[in-house]
Amino acid sequence: MSTATISIAETPDDIAAVKQLCRDFVTWLHAAHPEQREKILIYFEPTKWERTLAELPEIHARPDGAMLLARLDGAPVGCIMYHRIDQGIAEVKRLFVTTEVRGKGIASRLVEVLIESAQSDGYQELRLDTTTFLSEAERLYRKHGFVDSTHRIEIAEEALDVVVFMRRTI
Repeated sequence: MSTATISIAETPDDIAAVKQLCRDFVTWLHAAHPEQREKILIYFEPTKWERTLAELPEIHARPDGAMLLARLDGAPVGCIMYHRIDQGIAEVKRLFVTTEVRGKGIASRLVEVLIESAQSDGYQELRLDTTTFLSEAERLYRKHGFVDSTHRIEIAEEALDVVVFMRRTI
């Protein structure tokens, strides 16, 4: 069995792969959770989402952040990223692995590498938000030491009932 490689997405091909994985994530969300369509659209309003994707390299630019890309046999299969939100605090964003490789530990390894990278970059705390309907993600984050948090990010009021805020000291 092949081992996934995880590296910082730096080349145009890497960045394009991360953007496509992010698009695939939203497509998967709609397919897996059609009952949450309205909440998903609050998070990922198509025009704003495409603008965010275009800005990913700047939002997560080194040395204040990174986009991590997992490849298996050379094919992009997962991503996760972080960026600075305050002195010593980074926000974790967009963990996703393709359905074909779920259960192989790639998501867990992405979180581990992100924690190591953020710690090397001088961060002392990681924050994130997920949703109640992404229970697998919430379990994974808890496995890696994330706990419930009272911090808040700017989020539409109508989405707050499904948002879980988490943090981890590193």
